[in-house]
Amino acid sequence: MKLSSILLIVNTLLLIVIWVFTGIKYAELPDIIPTHFDFQGNVDGESGKGTIWLLPCIASFIHLLFIGATRDPNSPMLNVPQSFRNKERLELYLFFLQLPVMILFLDIIVESIRITEGKQIELSDAVFFILGLLFAMVGVFLVRCIKESITKKSND
Repeated sequence: MKLSSILLIVNTLLLIVIWVFTGIKYAELPDIIPTHFDFQGNVDGESGKGTIWLLPCIASFIHLLFIGATRDPNSPMLNVPQSFRNKERLELYLFFLQLPVMILFLDIIVESIRITEGKQIELSDAVFFILGLLFAMVGVFLVRCIKESITKKSND
């Protein structure tokens, strides 16, 4: 089984966990829940409990968008280097990129609900670690793209 297929399965399972966890916890939530946090992880905005569904919806949109983007690697709508314009490489890139995004959404939902339940008072540093992982992954792919571009120019 290809690595991109495994990543797609993992991302899909994470999306299912996001929906199921939100659905299980929704009935127990109070009418007002924390929905915005400052850089220290403290709650600085609240909304009605229905807004908890916004994150699973956004996660689903991203999941479907990334799957759709891999259908046509030569689409002019994709801003990727020429070396990524084959199906396998594009799938690997997008599904690797999606992994920390899904983990981030899951973590924010879980921690928001834990704060609402009084089990923690602020977002943990996990959010920043996951964001760092996401930026590191983007950086690695950018460096690879730049190296490939330089190599291609020197070969021409």
